[in-house]
Amino acid sequence: MTDTIHSGSSPPLRILLIDDEEEILATVGQLLRRMGYEVSTASNGAEGLERFERDGADIVVSDVMMPGIDGLGVLRGLRALGADVEVILITGVGTMDTAVEALRQGAFDFFTKPVRIAELTASLERTRRYQEVRRDRDRLRSRLANLEPDGSTLIGDSAVMARVMDLVDRVADTDRTTVLITGESGTGKELVARAIHDRSPRAAEAFITLNCTAVPDALFESELFGHEKGAFTDATARKLGMFELATRGTLFLDEIADMSATSQAKILRVLEERTLRRVGGVHEIPVNVRLVAATNRDLESMQRDGAFRKDLYFRLNVFTVHLPPLRERGDDILQLAEHFVERFAREFRKDVSGLDDGARQLLRSYAFPGNVRELRNLTERGVILADGPTLTPRELSDLTGTPVATAPDTGPGLELKALEEGAIRVAFERAGGNQTETARLLGIGVDALRYRLRKYGLR
Repeated sequence: MTDTIHSGSSPPLRILLIDDEEEILATVGQLLRRMGYEVSTASNGAEGLERFERDGADIVVSDVMMPGIDGLGVLRGLRALGADVEVILITGVGTMDTAVEALRQGAFDFFTKPVRIAELTASLERTRRYQEVRRDRDRLRSRLANLEPDGSTLIGDSAVMARVMDLVDRVADTDRTTVLITGESGTGKELVARAIHDRSPRAAEAFITLNCTAVPDALFESELFGHEKGAFTDATARKLGMFELATRGTLFLDEIADMSATSQAKILRVLEERTLRRVGGVHEIPVNVRLVAATNRDLESMQRDGAFRKDLYFRLNVFTVHLPPLRERGDDILQLAEHFVERFAREFRKDVSGLDDGARQLLRSYAFPGNVRELRNLTERGVILADGPTLTPRELSDLTGTPVATAPDTGPGLELKALEEGAIRVAFERAGGNQTETARLLGIGVDALRYRLRKYGLR
């Protein structure tokens, strides 16, 4: 029999074979290797647990009757480690009581000696299939639990977004490289993190997110690293932390600048040693996670001022992706707005298909301090208010804080226009006619400024 249980470019299944009979280790191990498995061996239970802690395995195949730590002891030891591994037990004494106890304690399969290779490989195949189904289920639950609230993806054809996507594609293939995403609030940093994950070799695994601002410092270590039962008053059961939930996948830490100095030190240790210890635990657990962090603050200045650990900053700043604010993305504003209008029209079952010319001009002339999040909220409200087939300036009146008039203004509207024109003239003169500097002084984008310059006939 020469069939293997892996195919294509997937790595071979890693088997840890534990038995006190050297002949079993030699013959069975050799046959499994010939079939394409990656096999390591141990001659007793204690050695097997040590080898697993050091090298890991996908499936452990262990004899039950061994001196010292027996097969059930190996099973209990692996469960105490919180290991994501299935156990198949083999015994020369095939009593029903032993089988029942093994299965009760969590063994995946159980059979008796002499070892029949066909029986063993069939059991390995069942175990592999079970692991795939379970991990697919866990990944699906993770994705459902962490879906982006607006369900959107990265949208935009502007030159600045093309540069962002080029960086995303380049770093995604590196698999383990830590990534730092910077940018103002509301620009979509989590979507960039998801894009890196989805384009990486880890795409089939979990993408786990944690907002560092939302977790009290007292609970931060438990959330990240998990805890053992009894580690503190409310720890009534073992809990896996975000790092373990993201095993083989990606962990996204949003607003990482808001972590306390203590939490920063613990994150640094995990990044340096690639191991963690649960709260109340005594064992080091290997970490196989890509870390992506994000912040809307200037970490470089913070580390110079002592507000953020310098060594952690350099660990995070291996590869940086800066996400530009919406006001610098040109016609991406209109492309995103159309996307949100379509989404909310479908969600609210309204016959709204886009933006009229007035709405498009208004959107392009606005600075959007709240970035994509503000645009999304604005279009959601607009679709709710819309009475016609398109969004008009009336439905986008929140951009100015005052309703948009339906007839030519004769009073306060003209005063507002005059104030705006005067402010632009003053800023334009102060900037010496430089449009970029004028836009900076006014707090708006260059495109929005150019629209107003044309509107008021300024050059």
